[in-house]
Amino acid sequence: TPRLEHPAFPLLNDCLPLICSGGHFNPAVSLGAWLIGGLNLVLVIPYWISQLCGGLIGATLAKVMATPDRYVNTTGAAFTGIVSDTQVPSALVGEIVMTMFLVLAVCMGAINEKTRTPLAPFCIGFTVTADILAGGGISGACMNPARAFGPALVASYWDYHWVYWVGPMVGSLLVGALIRLLIGDTKTRLFLK
Repeated sequence: TPRLEHPAFPLLNDCLPLICSGGHFNPAVSLGAWLIGGLNLVLVIPYWISQLCGGLIGATLAKVMATPDRYVNTTGAAFTGIVSDTQVPSALVGEIVMTMFLVLAVCMGAINEKTRTPLAPFCIGFTVTADILAGGGISGACMNPARAFGPALVASYWDYHWVYWVGPMVGSLLVGALIRLLIGDTKTRLFLK
């Protein structure tokens, strides 16, 4: 790919290909991308802020457009997925595993040089669909802290909200470690080169 140069912002020259390369809507995916070297550290915090703002804007629009009795359907199970303490372990493990599959699909299909494929968008979409079908009844299949944050803030509902942060971030950390230690290309791996 040709190198993009911007003379007015020499600091951003290394970041421009990442800025122009597609959407990160999920803080856990951005964390995984950074961990394997696919996202510059300078961009991680601005991406997270933008993602949280996007989740907030989406939740606000859903609340404005939906009638009060229908709003619970627009939250994506952010309030109905976990209703008791006994569900927390299964929901947490479910969020970790589902996010691992998602971040693995993104990192290996779109970022890792050896396994990158033009079919990555299909693979990522299929992974999200499979995660929702498999884990929707367990935790609501959030896989995205920004998607949980918006509805929680708009509705001021914070019960079990931490599960939707801890699960995806732990899943992302595990994928970062897996790729860096075992399955990434030789440029990405820290050991076993």
